[in-house]
Amino acid sequence: MISDCYVIGVDGGTESLRAAVFDSAGHIVGAHAAPYDTQFPHPGWAEQRPEDWWAALGQAVRGAMNAAGVFPHHVAALCLDTTCCTVVALGYDDEPLRPALLWMDMRSAAQAERVAAAADVALEVNSGGSGPVSAEWMIPKALWLAECEPDVYSAAKTVCEYQDYLNLRLTGRRCASANNMSVRWHYSTRRGPPLSLLEKLGIPDLADKWPCSGPEGAVLAPGELVGGLTRAAADHLGLVEGTRVAQGGADAFIGMIGLGVVRPGQMALLTGSSHLQLGVVDSELHGPGFFGTYQDAVLPGCHVIEGGQTSTGSVIAWFRRTCCGPSTSYADLDNEAAEVPPGCEGLVALDHFQGNRTPHTDARSRGALVGLTLKHGRGHMFRALLESVAAGTALILRTMSSAGYRPESITLAGGAARSELWLQMHADMCGLPLRLTRCSEAPMLGCAILAAVAARMYDSIPAAAEVMVAVEREVTPNQDSVIAHQQVLARYAALYPALTSIFHKKFDKCYDNIPSRAETCRAFCAPLGQSAPDEGSSQGTDANASAILVAPSILAADFAHLGAAVSEAEAAGADWVHLDVFDGSWDRCPNFTIGPPVVSALRSATKLPLDCHLAVQDPGRYVDALVAAGANGITFHWEVFNHHQQHQQQQRWYPHEGSEPGEPSWGSIGCCSGGGGAGSSVAALAAQIRSAGVRVGVALAPDTELPAELVSMAQRGELDMVLIMTVDPGFGGQTFQSQVLGKVRQLRAACPRLLIQVDGGVNGKTAVEAVAAGANVLVAGTFLYGHPEGLAAGVAQLRRAAVSATASTATAAEMRGTVGPCDECVQTAEALTVASTGPVSGVGGSPTDALCQEGLVEL
Repeated sequence: MISDCYVIGVDGGTESLRAAVFDSAGHIVGAHAAPYDTQFPHPGWAEQRPEDWWAALGQAVRGAMNAAGVFPHHVAALCLDTTCCTVVALGYDDEPLRPALLWMDMRSAAQAERVAAAADVALEVNSGGSGPVSAEWMIPKALWLAECEPDVYSAAKTVCEYQDYLNLRLTGRRCASANNMSVRWHYSTRRGPPLSLLEKLGIPDLADKWPCSGPEGAVLAPGELVGGLTRAAADHLGLVEGTRVAQGGADAFIGMIGLGVVRPGQMALLTGSSHLQLGVVDSELHGPGFFGTYQDAVLPGCHVIEGGQTSTGSVIAWFRRTCCGPSTSYADLDNEAAEVPPGCEGLVALDHFQGNRTPHTDARSRGALVGLTLKHGRGHMFRALLESVAAGTALILRTMSSAGYRPESITLAGGAARSELWLQMHADMCGLPLRLTRCSEAPMLGCAILAAVAARMYDSIPAAAEVMVAVEREVTPNQDSVIAHQQVLARYAALYPALTSIFHKKFDKCYDNIPSRAETCRAFCAPLGQSAPDEGSSQGTDANASAILVAPSILAADFAHLGAAVSEAEAAGADWVHLDVFDGSWDRCPNFTIGPPVVSALRSATKLPLDCHLAVQDPGRYVDALVAAGANGITFHWEVFNHHQQHQQQQRWYPHEGSEPGEPSWGSIGCCSGGGGAGSSVAALAAQIRSAGVRVGVALAPDTELPAELVSMAQRGELDMVLIMTVDPGFGGQTFQSQVLGKVRQLRAACPRLLIQVDGGVNGKTAVEAVAAGANVLVAGTFLYGHPEGLAAGVAQLRRAAVSATASTATAAEMRGTVGPCDECVQTAEALTVASTGPVSGVGGSPTDALCQEGLVEL
């Protein structure tokens, strides 16, 4: 060990890059930080520019060296940690192809669900294989790139992380960190890269894009030598060419080393923009609500258990930035919060501003303040946010405890260490002592330790940590406050279950992936012969096809494994799951299938919308039960309301106008009642379903003509969807009845924004006919679940058919030279409208006039 040798630790964080010069005893002798910007192009998205990292690295290292007064030739080595997983796509010139997807970016939530459903051995680190998988991780982000930006993905020579990008710029060497790969890439030191998982997801080439691939690639453990600084890198940093660069890893995991957390029973709590709980375990452990354990991720033979909170310090920063004046300091806010008792007089917060990492692993969860009153002030709100973060940590520890891991102490580092109030709050909420080290910058110190080992200043990482890490004090729980904070924890734990249905938009009238007006026009105005609105750009036929929704019907699935069937649908990229609910009561559909209890079970097996098709005599009797079971949409048959004379005995209590409060009158949901005819009963049931917060649709059997009143209801916005049956309801495997598509054309002409579902006999050929007619939801059972290449291949084939249909119909419209719907459809739509309610929405004339009014048709 040489006394005048120094090392540099670099921490690439969410908001800035920091560098510090350390002596051989672990003391900081100079430090500097350089900020950079984060872009948020959409809610839940977050991006950074890799060029900004490189610029910040040069500023930070030069600033730290100036502060330390150290000569460049006295620096023996440097090492860096970065955020994880911040994913970068590099071209063949090693330049970034697009902004990096920051670790907190949640755009790949749908891809993460499909990864979790892949049933691969590599997923054992995700709650023992039961998932879920976080949208933060490498593979979901890379899958999003492959599917949503295929040009970028195909042009990428390298798909890597922030860590790998900077090491490449520093040394010219293409390599990956064993730490990052083990904890976020589903890599195993026993099995290697997750090749079978990538194959199942359709991106086997991703393994070739990772920096560990090829003859020039490598996987290096923390502390191994990456290489020496290139001349250009040395000039950029103000250091000597050839200075050693040690492999680092994910900031929090390297922070474990900087906290001296290397023995079983110890836990590191790394705080900053996010919180990460990392415990050392003496053997492999898996279970729900946490990640890991990861073998050899930090030290050989060491297992690490992981919990995490996505937005913690970033929430506190958001509050100060958004709700306070520029002169307000964190000390001011701490003082105000200290005046508020634990529990904030009934105010409780949820810290899921960018989703939840553990124990729920829900990218769709969001933050909340619940229980606000006029008494509450800024101090209440700030304290509630502080308590929510501490409670989130305590809930994670409770989850780990149920699996058998109970830490004896917590060593904390990062931003939370600057607030005595917040430190005590964490100790009281968790009921455990907090140890604070001399150097609170644990990730940078961990890098310094790794750099010292690479420079041969110490023989091993534990030996270096023994000298360079020192514990200075301990914050012990206050027993009175522990009891008070347990009540806070109970209220916090109740928030997420209470709000989940809102976060997942269960009560929204329409689904997230229902096409926009522009998409609908592009997809369906061309089949009707009209020009689609431009909105400033032309998207071509692929954009048209993107408006088509594919819904596998489980009527054709293996009824002994329906949970697996819906999970397979989700993994295949389907948009909805179609559930046929038959009870044998309707003479048109004598089959028996499933009921609300099965729907409830399927709800737990998938996050896809569940669309329930009720082919029963009395659909109203099932509405409440299906809503409670988790249905997202309910469709019932028009025909059951035209057989009321035959089914008067199936009347049920239903309140009508004119009844005394609390006194129901005889009516019927399952049959026509009163003088309004079938349409009024359909409208009443539709209103009941809509009021329950789910999407409502009406189905028509193949031999049922398109009713004028049904068209009128759709135009008035009383229906979200019409289901056109192209086979008789009840059984799968029937032949597609193409003559039914005339109803689709007529309905599309009258209702450009309506969801029109075609169900029965749908395959690669008939899907083209259905889409060309104007359908935008394709239900397929036998074709998908019996597809020789698997359901995912079937879904892809239907999407290709949609592309073909939109392309061919657009060409046909161009050849006709028309600018409006075909005469037959316009005349039919006009006749239906006049027969039902007259002019549409106060627009004189016809549905075509209404389209002109909305700018959808140019006459």
